[in-house]
Amino acid sequence: MSSKRLFVLLALALAVTGGAFWLSSQRTLKRDPDYGTPVLPGLAAGLDAVTSLKVVGAGGQALVTLARRDGRWQVAEAGYPADPARVRRLLVALGELHVLEPKTDDPARYAALGVEDVEDPKAGSLRLELGGLRDPVALLVGHAAGQGAYVRVPGQRQALEARPGLDVARSPRDWLARTVVDLAPARVQAVDVERSDSPAWRAAKNARDAPHFDVAGLPKGRELASLGAADPAGNALGNLEFDDVRRAAPATGHGPAERAVFRCFDGLVVTLEGRSDGEARWVTLTASYDEALATRFPPAAGQAAPGAEQVRVEADRIAGTARGWEYRIPPYRFDAIFRKRDELLRR
Repeated sequence: MSSKRLFVLLALALAVTGGAFWLSSQRTLKRDPDYGTPVLPGLAAGLDAVTSLKVVGAGGQALVTLARRDGRWQVAEAGYPADPARVRRLLVALGELHVLEPKTDDPARYAALGVEDVEDPKAGSLRLELGGLRDPVALLVGHAAGQGAYVRVPGQRQALEARPGLDVARSPRDWLARTVVDLAPARVQAVDVERSDSPAWRAAKNARDAPHFDVAGLPKGRELASLGAADPAGNALGNLEFDDVRRAAPATGHGPAERAVFRCFDGLVVTLEGRSDGEARWVTLTASYDEALATRFPPAAGQAAPGAEQVRVEADRIAGTARGWEYRIPPYRFDAIFRKRDELLRR
């Protein structure tokens, strides 16, 4: 190979290498100086001070109002407790919200990202307003963007793509604490079930007087249909969630009511009354602490068990939440709760 040809090849190689380096440098985007900065500075440190959260939609209409009283969140539109985990997740996400990259600052293009002012009756955005802080905090939340969302601080022109994503429900119902009661099967010592048209119900002065049914109290000559026949009754109040909730009203005459009393080894007593209304199944419930029951079944040596005061607090919480409310639950859960004694016994 001649020296001239070698020189040409070397020059070409250098040109290709230099061109590749130049292209690579052009493709390396300069990181925006705002990348990673908080969208709502200082909020993360002040989350415990937040006492209200309002979701406002198109036309400035208040969709959901959450308020914290005595340490518990409530959905104002329903007058019912809010799901504290859902509220906390949103507040934490707002505190952690950081800029991924700036987007448009042209108001004419806000609608494409869903960050226009909610005063617009056609707005697709939601405005979140946080109360209880020294300075008011608000944020316009637009469309989802990958693992984040488009947002804009009211009064500021710059729209942003930010992370993490924000789960903001528009309906008060979606914010409700849906768990009615959650009893671990191992806690349940006995379950009593009666109908309102039975002599036993009419004779009972209160739920504690209802006929008692456990394995030791089987009718003479009868035995369980199988070893685990009573298990569904003990499991019936495990993570019981409602489909709907409404203010309790007087009985409407849709057939006899049914009552189930769940007694726990630690003294917690949960009483449910249920009624069918067409295809719907509705229940009311209350709770109390039975010291005599807890004394009858002391925990075994070395076994961890809740103290009397802890169970009293739990009973008061359940009773306080459920007082005055009626819950619609799935029919299969209703049937498990109010399972008849004869269904458990060998024929």
